[in-house]
Amino acid sequence: MSDLSRFAINQITTKNLSLDLAVETYARHGVGGIGVWMDYLDAAGIAAGAKRIRDAGLFVPCLCTSAWVNLADPAAYRAALEENRRRLDAAAAIGAPTLVVVPGSLATGERDLVAARQRVEDALAELLPYALAAGVKIGLEPLHPMFAGDRSCLNTFAQCLELCDRLGEGTGLVADVYHCWWDPEFPKGLVAAGVERLLTFHLSDWLTPTRDVYQDRGMVGDGVIDHAYYRDLLNRIGYDGPIEIEIFSRLDWWQRDGDETVRVCVERCAPLVAPRVRQTPSSVAAIRA
Repeated sequence: MSDLSRFAINQITTKNLSLDLAVETYARHGVGGIGVWMDYLDAAGIAAGAKRIRDAGLFVPCLCTSAWVNLADPAAYRAALEENRRRLDAAAAIGAPTLVVVPGSLATGERDLVAARQRVEDALAELLPYALAAGVKIGLEPLHPMFAGDRSCLNTFAQCLELCDRLGEGTGLVADVYHCWWDPEFPKGLVAAGVERLLTFHLSDWLTPTRDVYQDRGMVGDGVIDHAYYRDLLNRIGYDGPIEIEIFSRLDWWQRDGDETVRVCVERCAPLVAPRVRQTPSSVAAIRA
């Protein structure tokens, strides 16, 4: 049987399963962990959801996601910060070491992307002491540039790495191949982040053609991303943290039975999530060159 101890399924992959059903299904298939979404956790109740996950023996790599802070109205902005504090508390309650940040981008009617990015940085700087006290890291996830106008103004791995440098302790990177595979600087960015700042790694595939710009991610192996390359790269930099599959699939996988989706996730991802192979320092240096 494959070692799936570091493998998690992000529960948006099985969108139609409640938290209870997702936990039961993942555990039954031998999956090690579950990436939890806030709306499912709220529906289950935070304390009850935490107990259900704990009793099933699953680890939680992250809680998805932060509330948007792309709000020009001061009152709404303060409310968003308070909601994010609640989510940091929720992450701590379920044992999630990371809150994934998807901050939004341009406020309504806004065209100043520089101002939007500064607003996000200011918000994260204000939240960081609370996160540190809660023992939860702020996980910056760069989203593909096609999301820059609405969902996130954090769009390249290098940009997020620089932001981590400025914010300091308590921050890290959530690397998602769907969002970053196109970026020629992504591999070197993973090396620069290192195992200390790489919090979790998301798998899915880029379909050609993509039929829905927001919700048509492919199952691993059905698209054009070279997952074996990233498996080997992660091994070479010494990463042995969580690896999650996260699929938004309105036209395909969300239409299927959750048990089938989990079975296929396990089949496709098992070769990618085995305990890492130890590498020599020279192999890492070759990536930096």
